Amino acid sequence: MPQAAGFHSPHVRAARLLHTKKHRVAARCFLIEGPALVQAALESGSTVRAVFYVDGRGAEVSAAVAQADALGVPAFSVDERTIESLSQTRAPQGIVAQVPFIDHPLDELAALVPANSPTTVLVLHDIDDPGNAGTLLRSAEAFAVDAICIGPNSVDPYNDKVLRATMGAIFRVPVVRYEGWEELVAALAPLGIRTIAAQAGASDIRSVPLPERRALVLGNERSGLRSLPENSIALQVGIPQARAAESLNVAVAGSILLYEFARCGK
Repeated sequence: MPQAAGFHSPHVRAARLLHTKKHRVAARCFLIEGPALVQAALESGSTVRAVFYVDGRGAEVSAAVAQADALGVPAFSVDERTIESLSQTRAPQGIVAQVPFIDHPLDELAALVPANSPTTVLVLHDIDDPGNAGTLLRSAEAFAVDAICIGPNSVDPYNDKVLRATMGAIFRVPVVRYEGWEELVAALAPLGIRTIAAQAGASDIRSVPLPERRALVLGNERSGLRSLPENSIALQVGIPQARAAESLNVAVAGSILLYEFARCGK
């Protein structure tokens, strides 16, 4: 049953702290905003700890609150000032939820991908732009990626801009965190997953025979993947462009490559 909570409520104060990465890591919780993301979390089966909402903010907000209440999630009715303090957008959508971290440790990767059939893993090795990271998570869902591995130098997947850009995909595609390139390679090798690096000027993706079990590795737009040992990359692929064109944004390039992977058969 929904209950009221004020600006200084302990529940609200604890949720507000999650705006900063330090407090998110300490509590292993993050905030999501808007009825679409809240419903995506609820429908995914993720544990939602609390929902904060403003009455009278539309049918979508009411539906999300009703769904949370039916699942036994604590729902707190708050005023506009309070929802604005919880929101990280200029125009709050009237509902915010608190959710425990949903990422998996690297040792669970084997359980997240098919054992003896084609698989695609997306690796965000050094993606520091939140919009790019969120778009790539969304594309990963669209092109049937089995898992997304995120490195320590990439943007925090629980950053509010990342979350909004995923459009809920973060709750539908497993996210795996790894701490070092060597440990990721060591986890992929026994699974028969070969690493494929996206690299400007590399062989045309359309002309390269792709392994059935593969991990597409994307790096920083400025420095690429030059810091990785050459012997840890099985293949390099690129996207042909008009000569005068600037290099593609990493989110665009990664999405095109994922489409090609899907088109060639998972």
